[in-house]
Amino acid sequence: MTNNQSTSPLNELFRYINLIYSRRYLFFGTAILVTILVAAFVYSLPKKYEADSTVFIEESVINDLVKGLAVAPDMNHRIRVLKYALTSRELITKVLKDLDSNIFTRSKSEQQEYISTLQDRTKIMVRGKKDLFTISIVDPDPKFAQEFVNTLVSKYVEENISSKRTETYGANRFLKEQIALFKKKLDKAENAIITFRKQKGVYFSRDEATLLDEIRQYKNDIENIKLDLATLEARIKRLRAQLKTISPMVDIFTGARGENTLALLEHKLATMLMKYTENYPEVIRLKAQIEELKSKQRENGKKGGGERREKTSSMTSVNPLYQQVQQQIFEAEVEASSLKAKKKNLEKRIQERETLLREVPETRKKLAVLIQERDSVRKIYQELLGRLAQSEVSKQMEISDKAATFRIIDPALYPEVPVSPDMRKLLPMALALGLFCGFGLVYLLDMLDSTLKSPHQLEAMGVNPLAVIPTIADPGEIENRGRLKDLALFCVVVLFYGAYLVLIIAEFLDLDPATMISALLSR
Repeated sequence: MTNNQSTSPLNELFRYINLIYSRRYLFFGTAILVTILVAAFVYSLPKKYEADSTVFIEESVINDLVKGLAVAPDMNHRIRVLKYALTSRELITKVLKDLDSNIFTRSKSEQQEYISTLQDRTKIMVRGKKDLFTISIVDPDPKFAQEFVNTLVSKYVEENISSKRTETYGANRFLKEQIALFKKKLDKAENAIITFRKQKGVYFSRDEATLLDEIRQYKNDIENIKLDLATLEARIKRLRAQLKTISPMVDIFTGARGENTLALLEHKLATMLMKYTENYPEVIRLKAQIEELKSKQRENGKKGGGERREKTSSMTSVNPLYQQVQQQIFEAEVEASSLKAKKKNLEKRIQERETLLREVPETRKKLAVLIQERDSVRKIYQELLGRLAQSEVSKQMEISDKAATFRIIDPALYPEVPVSPDMRKLLPMALALGLFCGFGLVYLLDMLDSTLKSPHQLEAMGVNPLAVIPTIADPGEIENRGRLKDLALFCVVVLFYGAYLVLIIAEFLDLDPATMISALLSR
């Protein structure tokens, strides 16, 4: 079973080969006829030629040097305009007139239709970094295709340069006119302000918006001061509560304890001198306590006859912690007083600004309006002066052709090989189509033929043949006749497909097929 399945495709292939061989005259006759008809149809198609030209948009290095000083058209804008300008009806009409086209001898409708077809057939392709583009057209007349593309590109480049210069000169002239106009307006506004000041005796103008901003700022400062005062009051309240829990006086011991107390006070004094000066109240107080303890110790030493005694004596003194809390309360109260004074001063300023705001005279308002109008005219006038300077630089660049220019780097050449019909593709397709039609016809006839051609067909149907009656004929006559037919068929097939192969090779080598065949025959 496996062997039959593996050999079935091969058997099928041999069956098709036998089928073609059995009907070889029909197969090759049909294939040759279809190939000839298709090839003749392909050669009857009108030939079309393509001409193209490559243009490079060259930007000058001066553009980078004068960047911001001169106005140069954007490259993307130029490319976008170029696609529409090259295929515009006006430009194509000018090109046809330069070529002395006979289309203008026809009716208006025919002219419009012809120009529309030219617009559709004119292709523009941008390449590279949008600085290289190709213009092409396909036309039955190769000379017209070449001349049309070259004239179209030359015409566009010429008109582009002319239009850029006209535009630059027009912009320069417009700016000069506007500058003169706004100069008169500015002088008029200045004279109006001077006249108004002299008539009304007003030589300054208070800005109401400034007053409102100042009042708003002062009110914000007062709100911040209120927050700081609330914080200070809470701090003072907390310090006073803490002060009630601290004793204002402490006992100071002499003798053995006095020595220890003296050492502690001296250490504290040394620590405070690192942060404060000797005039600081706490430093003065500590020095007084130390001197008092030292005098006590000297008196005790005299009474004891120079002997050390363990007896101690005590005295009272101000509590340092109590004084420190008092000092913090004092500082907080001073800061609170300062903030209250500042708040009062800001409230006074707010009242003054509100008074000024209510008392702004009508004349000052009019003066502010006049000044605002003068400033607006002056701003526009200064901008126009800057634009005029840019326009002057741009004009000089256009005069010297220093801006971006269009350069034709590859003009259209005379197209000698047609682009349509493509014989390199169509001729092999015609050959394949002929063989396919020949095989299809043979296969179709075989499918329609229901006669028995071999005993194997009966065996495949499950019928065993009893006998086979052979065809009785003269073997020699049949053999000679078959050989002559096969020889004739072989010669026809070899000559036809050999000539057809030469034809295909000639098309691939861009040679004239008739010339190539005659050269081969002459050899």
